[in-house]
Amino acid sequence: MKHSLMLVALLVTSSALASTVAEVKKKGVLVLGTDPTFAPFEFKGADGQIQGFDIDIARAVAKDLGVKLEIRAVGFGALMPQAVTSGRVDMAMSGITITAERAKVVAFSGPYYRSAQVFIVRGGNPGKFAWPADVKGRTIGVQATTTGQFVANDVLKPRGAALKVYDDFSAGLADVRAGRIAALIGDAPTVADLQKRLPGQFAKAGADLAAEDYGMVFRKGSDLAAAANRTLARMKASGEYQALLNKWIVQK
Repeated sequence: MKHSLMLVALLVTSSALASTVAEVKKKGVLVLGTDPTFAPFEFKGADGQIQGFDIDIARAVAKDLGVKLEIRAVGFGALMPQAVTSGRVDMAMSGITITAERAKVVAFSGPYYRSAQVFIVRGGNPGKFAWPADVKGRTIGVQATTTGQFVANDVLKPRGAALKVYDDFSAGLADVRAGRIAALIGDAPTVADLQKRLPGQFAKAGADLAAEDYGMVFRKGSDLAAAANRTLARMKASGEYQALLNKWIVQK
């Protein structure tokens, strides 16, 4: 009986969220799930509020729908895809790479940002780490359930690299800074942001590991994906998208 009551509670909680444009408009709120540890896309500012490139795009989607945006911090491992498929959030943005495997269980918007997986090392690269040079015997950090982990499993492990998996990206950065791992796999804009905020502490090493496109994520079959695409097209045509790139990502 307890299990039945818990199931009913979960169903009631999920029903409070929405998976269609009509439901979101009726509710008056678009619930965004994000892991706020990925500057400059989503992170907590000095005031404790979540901000960033992804957040501003999500606000534009909500505005075009005529509703408010509610932001929920969700760890990446729980965000993709469980928070979306369970109805815990209406949409997810957290530098989420569009992949064929993920598209089997969630709906993606069109690409809104082109990025790359790169190697983050200590400033000055004292360990002389390079890619695609031999990585045999090196310990490389990856964040759990990210495309960086997937690519590392496919490409680096067969070359003899040891992988250390982190639930929290910041813990991986701490190990890079302390010299406990040779490098951490992350997204290219992250390195630029780290170099701006923490001069001399981190650097990019070697060639890019892989290129990728980010997408907004929704429940399978949801017409919210089409609505997001319309907002994205409007923002690009009006210059709003470029203004956000200049604000958050383009290095001054």
